[in-house]
Amino acid sequence: MGLRAKLRKLERAAREETIEIPQQDGTVKRFPISAGKAAFKNASDRLGAGENAPPEHPLVVAARNSSDPVWSSSFYAANDENWTDPIKDLSE
Repeated sequence: MGLRAKLRKLERAAREETIEIPQQDGTVKRFPISAGKAAFKNASDRLGAGENAPPEHPLVVAARNSSDPVWSSSFYAANDENWTDPIKDLSE
């Protein structure tokens, strides 16, 4: 096996262990798998925290700016306003 083949094999293996989020400008943001857990905790901590919210995790920012609807409509991309709006009473 040549050097190029070894490099391709290593690149494929590395891609399997990353989260790839396509961006609107055509680039791709990559994060380690462990970033998903940290971003989920960050997004959860930010909900309803208002001005005391921690800074956004880079994966959350990438999801919000994603061109892929799977990411742009995911939990990670939700704004605080979407989660704290009052629910309309439909019982009547």
